[in-house]
Amino acid sequence: MKMQLYFMQTRSGLHCGIGQGLSDIDLPVAKHSLTGHPLVPGTSIKGVLRDYFEETEEQEKFAAAFGGMQKGKSDSASALSFTDCQLICLPVRSYFGTYAHVASPQTLRLLKEEMLRAGYENLPEIPHFAHPQDTTEYHSAVPQNSRLLRAGGKQLLLEELDLLVDPDSQKNADEWATLLAKELYPDDTEGQSFFHEGFVVVDNDVLDFLCETSLPVSAHNKIGENGVVEDGALWYEEYVPAETLFLGAVYGENGRGEKYHDLSAEALLDLVCSMPLSLQVGGNATTGRGLVSLIFSQRRAK
Repeated sequence: MKMQLYFMQTRSGLHCGIGQGLSDIDLPVAKHSLTGHPLVPGTSIKGVLRDYFEETEEQEKFAAAFGGMQKGKSDSASALSFTDCQLICLPVRSYFGTYAHVASPQTLRLLKEEMLRAGYENLPEIPHFAHPQDTTEYHSAVPQNSRLLRAGGKQLLLEELDLLVDPDSQKNADEWATLLAKELYPDDTEGQSFFHEGFVVVDNDVLDFLCETSLPVSAHNKIGENGVVEDGALWYEEYVPAETLFLGAVYGENGRGEKYHDLSAEALLDLVCSMPLSLQVGGNATTGRGLVSLIFSQRRAK
C-alpha cells in the first residue's frame, strides 16, 4: 500500500454538514468527535474527485481507482482510500497582519506523524506549552497568561484573546512555518513569505476555544411567492472560513478484480495526485461556497 499526503486550502467559506444541529446553529459543520475541530469527510473528497476525473481518457485507471461499473453494477472495489481531512491551521482575525494562520501542538503533532509516515525526515520538534494558570473557567474567561509562538512583538490579539509571546520558542515555530510554506507554495516566494509572516502556534486550549467560538455563521431564509419570508424558513448555517488549512491522505493499492489487477498503486495515485487541483466541496455551490485547492505533498510513502 502506498500513501500520498495532500493539503486542502479553502478559497471560500466551506460547509460540510452533519444534518440538523441541537444548538442555536441549525446546520453546524462536521467536526472531529474528540478534538471538536472542523473536518472534511473523506467520503466528500472521494465523491468530488470521482466526478472530476470521470471524463478522463484513462477510463481503465479511473474504474480501478474509484470502483468499476458494468451494466449499472459494481464489478470491483475502489483501490484508493481517502481519509478525513483534519485541521492544521485556522485563520483568525488579528491585529497583527489582519489575520493569523493559527496552529497548535495538537494539529502539528498530527501533521508530523502523517509526514513521517510519508517518508519525511528531520522534522521540527513539537512546541510545548505549560498549562495556562489562573484560568479556572477557560470558556468564560480571557486567558491573559496564555502564550503564543511566532509573532512580531510581545503580544498578539486573536479575536478577543490577548496572548503573550514566548520568545524562547520563536525558532521552533519559524521552522514549522517554513516547512508548511514550502509545501503550500513550492514555486511562489511571495506566497511563502505571506504565510510565514502570519503563522502562529498557540496552546491547544486556545485553538479549541477559537474552533468553538470563531467559526462564521450565516443566516438563510426562504422567500415565498408573495415576497415574504415563509414561516419557520429562517435558519443559521455554520461554515469554515476561507484560508483554512486541512491535511488528508490517499492510500493506494493495486487494482482489484480480474480486469484491473495489473494496474499498480503507483499508477492509480499518479492519476489523481499528479498536479494541484481546484475543486468545489460541500454544499451551496451556486453561491460560491466550498471552493478549495488541493496541493499534493512532494513525497510519497512506499
